[in-house]
Amino acid sequence: MIDMSLIENKPDRERLSITLGAKFAFTAWMVIWTVVVWQAQGPQNFWWLCNVAQFVLLIGLWANSRLLISSQASTVVVVGAVWAPDVLLGLVLGDSPTGMTAYMFDPRFSLTQRAASLYHMAVPIFVVWLCWRYGYDRRGVRLQWLIGTAAVIGGWLVGDEGRNLNYVHAPFGIEQVWLPDWAWLPLLCLLSGLLIYVPGHLFLRSRLFGGLARQ
Repeated sequence: MIDMSLIENKPDRERLSITLGAKFAFTAWMVIWTVVVWQAQGPQNFWWLCNVAQFVLLIGLWANSRLLISSQASTVVVVGAVWAPDVLLGLVLGDSPTGMTAYMFDPRFSLTQRAASLYHMAVPIFVVWLCWRYGYDRRGVRLQWLIGTAAVIGGWLVGDEGRNLNYVHAPFGIEQVWLPDWAWLPLLCLLSGLLIYVPGHLFLRSRLFGGLARQ
């Protein structure tokens, strides 16, 4: 668990300068990443949960909003904890063992596109650092459930079966044929919360930010 005194003892000027550096660096990254994704895959791809998370983090950074930053922490940490081992194992096995990162080994995607997706490894570290600096807001998980639900529904509205945004058509490549959309979408929103947002929130609150958790 992180010691609160490590933050409280830092001079305000030092904390401000590092935070400003982080803001400009992350903004520069977002400009580059947005251009790459837009040109290669179109704006529909921004509806992926982790892509939405980056935009929310950018807004949270400039707004100095602990709530917005904390809302995305659970998602990017859990997804990153699955994505990173999957792609690393894929390097050894020659393909993604779960299918989650199969596109990283697909030559139809340019190296630039695949490199742009490596943020799944860096952003979890970045958001943990941000929560260490700003404090972790326990209300974030509730806000993320709303943001995540909007992302799932938005992905279903603007995407197609080929894109399979947020697995609305085929979870992990398995075609969803069991339920009609009106039943599957609410279930997917519920499962996203139970399998991603809540576990991530509990881990962050109990293991990392117990002393920094605020409301």
